[in-house]
Amino acid sequence: MSANYKKLRIICLPCFVFCLLLITSLGCDDNGDFVIAPAPLPSINKLNIEILDASINSDRRAVITFRIFDDEGNPIDSGIVRIRLIIARIESGDTQYQDYITRVQTSSITGVSATQASSENADDGTLVNMGGGLNQYTFNTVLPPGFDPNATHTVGIFADVEILGRQFVANATFDFVPSGGGVRVVRDVVRVESCNTCHDPLKVHGGFRRDVKLCVLCHTAEITDSETGVTTPQIDPDTGNSIDLKVMVHKIHRGAELPSVQEGTPYQIVGFRDSVHDFSEVEFPQNIKNCEKCHGGIATQADNFKTNPSRAACGSCHDDVVFATAENHPVVQLDDDNCSACHLPSTGTEFDISVDGAHTVLLRAASLPGVNFEIVSVRSAETSLPTVGPGEHVQVAYSIKTDAGAVITPQDMDSISLVIAGPTNDYDIQDYNGDGLKTPGAENVLRERPADASVGPDASGNFTYTFDGMIPADATGTYAIGIEGRIARTVGGDDRILIEEVEEAGQNVVFYFPVTDPVAVPRRMVVDNTFEGELCSACHGVFSKDFSIHGNLRNNTEYCVLCHNPSADDIAVRPVDFPGDPAMSEAIHFKVMIHKIHTGEELTEQPYIIFGFRGSVNDFGEVLFPGDRRNCEECHLQDTYVLDLGFGVLGPGVLSTTEREFTKDDSTITVLDTFFTTPIIATCTGCHDGLGVTVAGDALTGDGHPGGAQPEGACVACHSVGNPLGVENVHFPPLPPELRIGRPN
Repeated sequence: MSANYKKLRIICLPCFVFCLLLITSLGCDDNGDFVIAPAPLPSINKLNIEILDASINSDRRAVITFRIFDDEGNPIDSGIVRIRLIIARIESGDTQYQDYITRVQTSSITGVSATQASSENADDGTLVNMGGGLNQYTFNTVLPPGFDPNATHTVGIFADVEILGRQFVANATFDFVPSGGGVRVVRDVVRVESCNTCHDPLKVHGGFRRDVKLCVLCHTAEITDSETGVTTPQIDPDTGNSIDLKVMVHKIHRGAELPSVQEGTPYQIVGFRDSVHDFSEVEFPQNIKNCEKCHGGIATQADNFKTNPSRAACGSCHDDVVFATAENHPVVQLDDDNCSACHLPSTGTEFDISVDGAHTVLLRAASLPGVNFEIVSVRSAETSLPTVGPGEHVQVAYSIKTDAGAVITPQDMDSISLVIAGPTNDYDIQDYNGDGLKTPGAENVLRERPADASVGPDASGNFTYTFDGMIPADATGTYAIGIEGRIARTVGGDDRILIEEVEEAGQNVVFYFPVTDPVAVPRRMVVDNTFEGELCSACHGVFSKDFSIHGNLRNNTEYCVLCHNPSADDIAVRPVDFPGDPAMSEAIHFKVMIHKIHTGEELTEQPYIIFGFRGSVNDFGEVLFPGDRRNCEECHLQDTYVLDLGFGVLGPGVLSTTEREFTKDDSTITVLDTFFTTPIIATCTGCHDGLGVTVAGDALTGDGHPGGAQPEGACVACHSVGNPLGVENVHFPPLPPELRIGRPN
């Protein structure tokens, strides 16, 4: 039996504990675990820094003027703020910064030393508080005698302040030319707004550095020692890996798919206090060829990856290429001068060696004709009415067409299925064959394959299929029918460098029809429900193009929930250690599974494994979620995650989640016990899996819960809409990507 059920039945604690819960402010830490949180902070405590001016004085020290203020413009005293500062320049003829402030980092493991970029604290130089939030700082660092006063110089500040137990962070940069005049050379390749579509927010080095404009001041390809004047590549001395931002970020995001990692060499960076950061298990959540995901956007040099290809940038992802010897590259390449001669930004041709062409995502190829499903109508086979009553058979009219409108027959499809599930208040297992049996499991729907039994096409290109299975005799409400399918295609060829077989899928379509309702009542939507929507696609891209699930067949959450319903678990494919040994199934109920998958490595109970089709082992306990799970609207539609009486998880007919204890001998499954977890507890413990749950699944034991043991009703009393501890209050508020940079730690 799993640890989830190694819990004792409880008797609720006295009322004073419940009252204590009502008055105690609870929140979640970065791991999603419950903690005692400070009271909500007023907006005036938010930290902002603006650099107003910068110059170089006669002592060759930078002098900057800046102000510190809250989000209402009120001044903040610099005496309570921890401030660190950087000054860097872009040398004539160069495109990247070099930091004037350096340090020598010596590995305690290898003994190797390397010069690295650094910063100085506000007490290293001279900070003058001029009142009203206005400050002037003179750097301790003296610029070298030969510094170029006509070059672009940039000063940066990263600062933080703690107020009522919460840390606020601010980053600021300012570009200037010491000799006067406008700034003509900049480095503006990627903006943090692009990063923050996944990260919420991007925060590194203890959460203090958040703006890419600041990152590029330190993480440069080369560094010049401030004392010797010697210029060397900027590396991590422990591993020898470059800490140039473009190299490091490319390698981090490719992670587990790096050729070097695939060959067995981990990709690691050793940081402050010998902390080892192993990025070898990072999985980019969409197709790595989608360069526009990071490089697109508002940066003035967003096309730099196409117009200025280099060995360092390209070799960071393709790290099995050795340009000096032409290993995995057609010719020897000793410098970057000829990169753009072969690798043009774009030729308009896919899969050639232009930057755009070489990074064509296979399933985004313009040559693919497209697959488009439409469910035209649903009727009763017995009455021809749009209401399909209990005991009747569904007759569905549907079409499959290319983007140009050409008809694709069901027989042309490599795979095609029609699926019925119901009722829409919460899908559940039903008796579709009339034998009176309802057995939970992974396939709790009526699934049929219409390829050989459809009639058509008619004059409009529509096909008709009549289901063998019937609407259950005890069915009520509204049911749904969905469609999935894919077809084998070939992309590339001719003079292009790639010919590849792909499976092009159509977007899943769901159609609702009444059984006993007067009109169809669709299922409620809680997440973005299209494969090109703005929520899931922010990280995953376009489903079935950039991200594949179930052999590329499933791409619409509205369709996913038909199967991934409360009675679904992985019992049919989950093995036992030895025949006859007991084991516990995992629920594949969508809301539970998705919360757990995205919590990943932060789950308390590890590993989190779901067994899939053909016995595939899917360990989601190593998933690294790049954002902050406290921002529920990164995935949820507005207000669909709150506890609102009569709606959502508190609506009528919402069901408990099923898991089962079983034994298995050969193909025979014997269920020993069935466990149900009530809707609120099942939802919340998807992330907060450290909470103890009773065997009955309808109350908390008090384990991991500051309020002690509580029945599910107490969850509603404390965490429903309008209460101080309402879900909307104890989770982070949603913020657009451009504002996430200021989110408190």
